[in-house]
Amino acid sequence: MTVTFSSLEHYMTEVVSNLELRFGLPSTKEKEDYINQKAIDWDISVQRMLKDDFDDIFHNIMMRLPDEHFFRLCFQMIVCEEVTCPKVTLETYTLNDSQYPKIVIHGDYLDKVKSNGRIWVNDEIIEAVGKEIENYFDYEFLEFLRVKQ
Repeated sequence: MTVTFSSLEHYMTEVVSNLELRFGLPSTKEKEDYINQKAIDWDISVQRMLKDDFDDIFHNIMMRLPDEHFFRLCFQMIVCEEVTCPKVTLETYTLNDSQYPKIVIHGDYLDKVKSNGRIWVNDEIIEAVGKEIENYFDYEFLEFLRVKQ
């Protein structure tokens, strides 16, 4: 027997998870060239330069837009509604003995600003946010994971 849930049923059976958006190598030739040149200039590994560059971009956008931060704006653009965004942090994950960046969204619901409702961040929403981040950061969006808290 197959059981399916409507979005209303899913909304009512809240399972809180962290959303891990995992990124890989630069997604553009320009970004790749930049990373390689900076690694040479600063005499550090390309792996270290990848991490430092992603970290710089992440922290710059978070500091520049403290009230309307990038992630909240991404979600609002995708769901076409004014929402608040859960806490967002930058971490790393290991793949084949190398470190890569991941962005962790601490929660899988957005609160609606103009009502008491909530929006569950479904797979389509998080994929769209991952692609927006890829376009802005110039790092390939690889996948996302839901990690139960």
